[in-house]
Amino acid sequence: MVSEHRQLQLKCLEIFDFVDNLCKIYNIQYSLCGGSVVGAYLYKGFIPWDDDIDLMMTRDNYNKFLKIINNNIPKGFSIINYQNSDYSTTLNICFSKIINDNTTYVSKNGNVMGIFLDITVYDKVPNGPLKYIDLFLCKHILTINKGRTKEKGFRNRIRNILLYKFLTNRRKYLCYFQVIAEFLGKISSHYTYRELFGAYHYYNMIPFAPTIFENYTTISFEGRTAMIVEDYIEYLETRYNRTDFHEPVEKQIPPHYKYIDFKMPYKEYLAEKNNKNLKDSI
Repeated sequence: MVSEHRQLQLKCLEIFDFVDNLCKIYNIQYSLCGGSVVGAYLYKGFIPWDDDIDLMMTRDNYNKFLKIINNNIPKGFSIINYQNSDYSTTLNICFSKIINDNTTYVSKNGNVMGIFLDITVYDKVPNGPLKYIDLFLCKHILTINKGRTKEKGFRNRIRNILLYKFLTNRRKYLCYFQVIAEFLGKISSHYTYRELFGAYHYYNMIPFAPTIFENYTTISFEGRTAMIVEDYIEYLETRYNRTDFHEPVEKQIPPHYKYIDFKMPYKEYLAEKNNKNLKDSI
């Protein structure tokens, strides 16, 4: 009998397969990202305890992909990002999620969506003084992404005031920051790549050598061929700041979800949850 965890991985692969096929048809370069690179390198597939697939693209490839996916996404799937969905602000994400609409996935932080595949984008960040504009924007992107906080302290109070008074339209400001980041990337002949629109401060600050994101190869992943940056070992060493990518036993647990349903559309789950909350409040 296939375990729930393995069923989840197989559902993720269904999304990966049509994304990979679409990228091949339209000549879009992507790479496995983060833990999916570790999995391909060590296990030729998922890290055994992992529960999602992560991809990454440079900004040019990412923009091309977003234009194409809207008219080519299979029935029963959708794409969520700040460019096209208010729900992305509810999920507090700055990248894209391709979602299986006929499933329910509840993350450990309480976000509700379908089983998904993540695609993050790497922007060119100029060397020299101009890079500080990007890094300044990055801090504001992370502030908007995280939203208001209940934590006490002067800095958090200022943060909440900014979000309440000035940065109320999160999608608008993220799109504005994107325009600036793209412009700086286009005018720069010397640059590094950074995950400016990612989810974690540490990873957003890491500069990657241009050669990493400008040369690609393929690698075996769960019995199929996936695209990956050619210098994926250098990518891993840069991202994780180490050379051994095995995890200790205490970290070998699914990191993300607390509930999953392979048959219930997540919007139905949300509707039932909202109805229950409404009844409980009466």
